[in-house]
Amino acid sequence: MNQYIQYFMYFFMYKLETLLLDKKDRFKEISFQSDEANTDRPLKEFIKDIILSECKDIANIHLILSFENESNSSKISISSEKCYNYSINKVYLPDELTEKIKNYLSTNKNCVYREPDICLEIIDNTSKNIFYETIELKSTKTDSIPGSSVQQIKPHEWTIFIKHTNNNKIDISTGQYIYSLNSKMQFPDRSPRPQVSFSEIKNWNQQHRIIKNNEIYYLKDSEEVLKYELVSDWQQYLINRWIKLLFNEENPSNAWFNNCLRKFIVQFLDKYDTLSEEEKNNFKKKNKGI
Repeated sequence: MNQYIQYFMYFFMYKLETLLLDKKDRFKEISFQSDEANTDRPLKEFIKDIILSECKDIANIHLILSFENESNSSKISISSEKCYNYSINKVYLPDELTEKIKNYLSTNKNCVYREPDICLEIIDNTSKNIFYETIELKSTKTDSIPGSSVQQIKPHEWTIFIKHTNNNKIDISTGQYIYSLNSKMQFPDRSPRPQVSFSEIKNWNQQHRIIKNNEIYYLKDSEEVLKYELVSDWQQYLINRWIKLLFNEENPSNAWFNNCLRKFIVQFLDKYDTLSEEEKNNFKKKNKGI
């Protein structure tokens, strides 16, 4: 992975967010799907046109990108000039992706492949090497919506989140996908889809993305570890939540699944108590191997 491509994306997405906020009124003319995780074609085409016409490079940006961890004082700083040799060569929508690009994206992801909403073809104008970066689009009339299937989540994929209300108010925020997760996960009959939230990513930017004295300053937060746990080991995340629910005496939830879980655990314990010590050990060994 080319690290400077990742730095370029920080500058590029900040510039794109600024441009989109300046054009908020034009979003009122775009039709949105009703509170769906994936946005529709007109929005994708609009953003594609903005990128190709006004946001192909970062040559007019003069900023320092800095990162610092809460746990220590280590700091990394990169000037935007270091990324001037990169620019957007092409922008692809889902039906425009070639098999070659799909293969590139599927082999460079640590998750199950899904078609991106927007795919950027980035060229290094010095070496002429080509890279691809994807952008997820989310829109909502409220705040939280189901996100991608947990196996398809790419935590550091850049995301454009748009909130559009019935009175035509528009707000826009960009950031990496993991910072839009609100740590709530539904329990459907298929792969869980952790919720994403516009306020989550907007609040994260307000607290952890500081722009001052020509510097974009990112402060990594401790909650990021918890969100990675949700994405990387969602089964254990659910187990921990269920254990907490079963032993939480102060605020019991009466949702149908929680009541079913309580009845199940009581009947399970009744059955388990009838087993011999050898049967109990065999049962544990059998189920730990799943």
